[in-house]
Amino acid sequence: MSSYEDYPINDLLAECRRHNDEAFDELVRRYTPMLRSVVSGFCSASFDFGELFSEACVALHIAAQRFDTQQSDVTFGLYARICVRNRIVDLLRPREREIDIAECDVDLVGEDESALTGLVERERFESLLKSCRDLLSDYEYNVLMLHIQGYKTAAIADMLSRTAKSVDNAKARVFRRLREQVGSIDN
Repeated sequence: MSSYEDYPINDLLAECRRHNDEAFDELVRRYTPMLRSVVSGFCSASFDFGELFSEACVALHIAAQRFDTQQSDVTFGLYARICVRNRIVDLLRPREREIDIAECDVDLVGEDESALTGLVERERFESLLKSCRDLLSDYEYNVLMLHIQGYKTAAIADMLSRTAKSVDNAKARVFRRLREQVGSIDN
């Protein structure tokens, strides 16, 4: 049983603003049905339920920090639902530009290689990228392209409007899927 179970919402929000993790856990517990409801309407091939639920919890935390407890026009529940929905809609909104193969500046032709060898290597590379494109979600593919180009996790997170943790998780999924794919080819 949580020590914050019987707290009125405004008192619970005050505790959350003091960075009290137990109070935030109680807030998540109270609003989990709402979070699940909002998130379930947005699950797709690009984002699974777990990713979206994590983003919904971040939005709930932000809502707890920003909600004006002095006003009486809007309940915290409605405010939180709007914040969660807006964050997920923004997350799913197509980015300004899609990162594609043409932007990946990889010089596969060495000075001592023939043009034919370089062309074969480039075609092999583009074929590999196409396979990655088919295997990965849009987000994972974009993370991979930026990683290949040498960007660090923090820069990728900034470019894709995500957290560093989200980028690290995406990298882990990408490399796991690529290892699985290579393993299935070898067998």
